[in-house]
Parts: sequence; C-alpha cells; structure tokens
Amino acid sequence: MSETAIHDALTTHTTDYEIVRELHRVRPHATYEVRLKGERAVCKVETHPEADLGAEAAAMQYVGEATSVPVPEPLAVGDDHLVARWMDAVPEDAPPRDEARIRALGRGLATLHAETAEIGWTGALQPASAVDDPATPPIDSDPRWSDTLLAMLEDRARYLAEVGYGGLAGEVLAWAREERDLFDTAGDAVLCHGNYFGEHVAIGKGADQVHVAVRSSGDGVHVALGGEGDEIAAVIDFEHALAAPAGWDYLRTVMPVFGPGADHGVPERVFREAYESVRPLPAGFDRRREAYVLCNGLSYLRSLHLQRGNRDPSHAVARRARTMATALRDRLAEQRT
Repeated sequence: MSETAIHDALTTHTTDYEIVRELHRVRPHATYEVRLKGERAVCKVETHPEADLGAEAAAMQYVGEATSVPVPEPLAVGDDHLVARWMDAVPEDAPPRDEARIRALGRGLATLHAETAEIGWTGALQPASAVDDPATPPIDSDPRWSDTLLAMLEDRARYLAEVGYGGLAGEVLAWAREERDLFDTAGDAVLCHGNYFGEHVAIGKGADQVHVAVRSSGDGVHVALGGEGDEIAAVIDFEHALAAPAGWDYLRTVMPVFGPGADHGVPERVFREAYESVRPLPAGFDRRREAYVLCNGLSYLRSLHLQRGNRDPSHAVARRARTMATALRDRLAEQRT
C-alpha cells in the first residue's frame, strides 16, 4: 500500500489527521502511527487479499461490549483499514519470557475464554459492517466445529496450491474430513484470539483495576488487561480470531511459545497450570492435541509464504518450506496409523 492509499483510508473519516510514521509492514498488513482528530492512534491497513480487518474490528467490538475484558476501542473502521487508540503499554518488541509472565499469559487466555463461553456456535467472524449489535457474537455460525475447521483448511489449501503445496494441503484436508467425530466432541465454542503471545501481550504489575492498552505490531492490533501482580496489561491482534473450542486457541499459543526455538526454559506445564486455575481445558484435549498441531501446520506453511515470501530470498523461503512440509507429512503419517 502506498502513502497515497493510507491518505485515502483516513480521509474517508476526516481531514483532521496526520501520518506520523510507518511502524511495520508485513503482509497482509501495514501499520502506521497516526493522529486522528488530534488523538494518537494506530492505523492498520490491508496490503493483501488475505487480510480481513473488518472481522478483526468485529472481534474487538464484541469483547468490549459483551464481556468485562477491556479491549482496544476502534476509532474508525473501513473496508480495508482499522484505526485504534494508541496505548504505551504494548512493547515495541517481543518481551523476554519468564515464569511470572507465562503464568500471566495462561490466566489471561483462560479469562478471555471463560468470559466468552456463552458464544454459542463455532464459525468465522463477520465484518464489523455487518454487525448491528456489537454485544451479539459476530459469528457466521456453523452447525459443527468440524465445518468451521474444514472451511479454514480449504482456505489454506487454496493459498498453498498457488505456492506448490496444494497436494500436501489436500491430503491433510482429506484426513480431517475423515476425523470429523474427533473434532466435533472438542467442547463448546469460545472466542479464540489465535495469536496470544509475544509482543501481542503486555504484562503489568500492581494495577488496582483492569485497564486497556492498544498498539499494533506487524501482524495485528491486540488487547491488554492489567490487574494486581503480574497480569495482562495489553493484548492486541484479533487478526486470527474465530469462534472455536478453547483447545484450539490453547494450542495456537503453546506451539510458538514452547516449540522449537523457544527463548526460555519454562515448561509448558506452568502455562497449563495457570490456564486451568481459571477454567479447565475441554475434556479429551490431550487426545486431540496432535490433530490440532497437524491442522495448524498448514496455517504456518501459509504464513511462511505470505509473510516472508516478499521479504526473504526465495531459496531461503523454499528451504524452510520443504522442512516444514516434511514434518507435516511425517505427522500426517503418524495420525493415519
């Protein structure tokens, strides 16, 4: 997106604005610090068809209206952009991880799930423009969780077919269709954040009341909750939000936080203990864990090409993709045995 395009986005709301600087640019978004009617804010704009900022805005509005979880207030929403209030609590970079922080992450994620446990059906989110009552779950409801999951995997398969991995994606999709019963007994739907880690979540100390912070990193506008002790002070990025069983969101958090390349020595059980101090994981979660890891593998392979494909040398992206694809094939073979 050019500077002309960001001007076009902001002028749909007001002529009283200033573009301060570009903060980050990673497909499918670019993020800017702006002033809107004199107020410091973040403007996130779509740079690729894979983006869906309308759905992200709907998630933020729903959580803010229907729960006690404070979330960033969208100041302006358009067809291809989202403006949210700036807050200083969100870190510039991914903060270091220690046991206190990881426990706070576990409690924070469980709190979001507990307070949206009456959401009803699974499904993708509608755009904010299609929502009449922000307190109503903005869900394109599906009869079953497997319907939502298969639709998401079909979307991943379409993208991966364009970069040479359509066959692998099709195999995973066919396997998932055969395992509908495994997914459909995964528990009730909650609002899943989908990216609850790293610089997306800020931790505060000693706050007497929960408060909100908003900022944007390269992959989203995210939310921040603060309370007594080491608690969540800011969470941003509802880019990957959907209505799904809580185990899905739990896995999407622990895979990057505790997977290969983790920059800390804290075991996953610390995060899980903290999560389950607020609410239990759905029954049978451990039985579905490897299935969720396999399904998420397609998302990570897509993200590699989407986010790095225009930034890294093509041979480097191809090498990483081959490694990921090999691991996916091995995991699929294990699931079939």
